[in-house]
Amino acid sequence: MKYISRCIPMGALPYEDETAIIRMMTKLFVDIPFLPLLPKMEPDNTLFFRTLDKVPGIVMHEKGFSLKPRSKALEAEFAALDKTFNNPSMELLDAYAVESVFMEKYLEIIKKFKPKEACINFLGPFTISQMLNGAADDQLLLDKYYRKIFIQAVCVKALWAIEKVKQYCPTTKLIIIFEEPLLNKFGVLKRENEEVTSELITNLFSRVIEKIHSAGALVAIHCNDKCDWRIPIDAEVDIVSFDAYNNPNSLSIIPEAVENFLAKGGRINWGIVPVMTENMVKTMTIDLVAKRFFATLDSLIKAGVPSNLVYNTASVSLQGDVDKLPLLFSEKALMIEQQLSKKIPLKQ
Repeated sequence: MKYISRCIPMGALPYEDETAIIRMMTKLFVDIPFLPLLPKMEPDNTLFFRTLDKVPGIVMHEKGFSLKPRSKALEAEFAALDKTFNNPSMELLDAYAVESVFMEKYLEIIKKFKPKEACINFLGPFTISQMLNGAADDQLLLDKYYRKIFIQAVCVKALWAIEKVKQYCPTTKLIIIFEEPLLNKFGVLKRENEEVTSELITNLFSRVIEKIHSAGALVAIHCNDKCDWRIPIDAEVDIVSFDAYNNPNSLSIIPEAVENFLAKGGRINWGIVPVMTENMVKTMTIDLVAKRFFATLDSLIKAGVPSNLVYNTASVSLQGDVDKLPLLFSEKALMIEQQLSKKIPLKQ
């Protein structure tokens, strides 16, 4: 099966003006535009802010964010969130609009080029649950009330983005990428509290994925560290995305689950273009990255997953953010990412 794009761009970029971003986007990513984080243009608009801004009960501060104490006024705000989640009209969703200095240009690019797919990143519900744990070390994930809020919070943001993209191009399918940097902590949580089970986390993801699927979008879950990928796979995520440069064998240990996932139409996004240091980007070439990438794919094949499934469902991305790199090197990484995506052969 041939996918529209073999590249899933994401992350933070070092640009300081819109013109340069538009030039890069229209040169490299017209077939799959993405909404980057731009810390040099709007330093406060982090992934946390993008996901939790305007969400009731959240207090934003210098160290991140926290939960407000329950109150009658807050209950009314939660009721409004619940109403929007269950009846996601644009009139209601606009209260939770995603803020970005590049949002309008991003939508105009989608309108002009009519790509089959586009991307936008949010913080995932599991990571949010861990970052918002109470002062008394309460595991809010075990509280049905708060689980519902985490699910609805990420969904209303995603639903707003989906409906907004449809307004500009009804045929573009949005990929909602949930970044879950704390998913690797699940094993520790499970050992500390037997009530934190894989079934609990799977259900958390399932409810979010089901809601986003109902709006006509795809869902990717991204985690750079080693984690139990059976959880998002069992939750019927569309795309598994990870740092394949540092953790190339993350999926080779569960070949049967991966084969079933890919056979059902799932996709794997391999974060294989290294961007950890300036020197690493300076010295890398497309040939070196391609050699490492195909060796990584072959390791999954050797583990038992059919080669046609591995190759035909693969896309690539950068290993991480490039906002701290000089612009010259960040653009080099972006170009190699795109070049690599065009080298992935289709297998019979």
